[in-house]
Amino acid sequence: MRLEVRDLTFGYDSNVIFNGFSVEFKGSRLNVILGPNGVGKSTLLKLIAGIIRPHSGSILFNGESILKGSIAYIPQDNELLPWLTVYGNVELPLRIAGVNGDVRRMRVLKALEATDTLHLSSRYPKKLSGGERKRVAIARALASNTPILLLDEPTANIDPAGREIIWGILREVSRERLVITATHDISEALIIADMIYIMSGRPASIVEVLSGGEEAWSQSRRIIKLYYRH
Repeated sequence: MRLEVRDLTFGYDSNVIFNGFSVEFKGSRLNVILGPNGVGKSTLLKLIAGIIRPHSGSILFNGESILKGSIAYIPQDNELLPWLTVYGNVELPLRIAGVNGDVRRMRVLKALEATDTLHLSSRYPKKLSGGERKRVAIARALASNTPILLLDEPTANIDPAGREIIWGILREVSRERLVITATHDISEALIIADMIYIMSGRPASIVEVLSGGEEAWSQSRRIIKLYYRH
């Protein structure tokens, strides 16, 4: 699996965020976009997801235009519906898509099990912790069976134990899907990423791509300098 962003241009009025921006992400690994707040990480995810449209450029999946229903996007605030239970929130997109009842139930239960939220299925969002709400949002995305999963700041405002659980889930999911997450947290990128894409500047660009793990830790000082590059 391969997702390509080619010569992307986008901005708001005179505020140019991307100008000829290009990057490539591959599947079967956890891709992390790292950059300071305001650099354009969330905007890039929204452009890939089709929530906003670029002024010019193209976004391709396996060399072709991205088909509708190929992407699940999880914003930072999760957007769970407060009047639905956990089960209802995860099931809703499948109901809207007209998925058969038995198939729908199987996919919802599988997603809840994968995110360790099955025991929460009858609760409402207000009764969940921040980490639990995020896991439910991930479960809803998994139930849709999309090949591409985008997550904006997936562990923001979540305690360390909750972060560990979410990181483990994302590592598992990335084995079978193309997963891209965005974070401003340097330590998080160093811990979880298979590939780190450092975004900086205005207009923004990917100033470096490097493998996670030991290679990234050995270059942590350099990463910090690139992170704050203008």
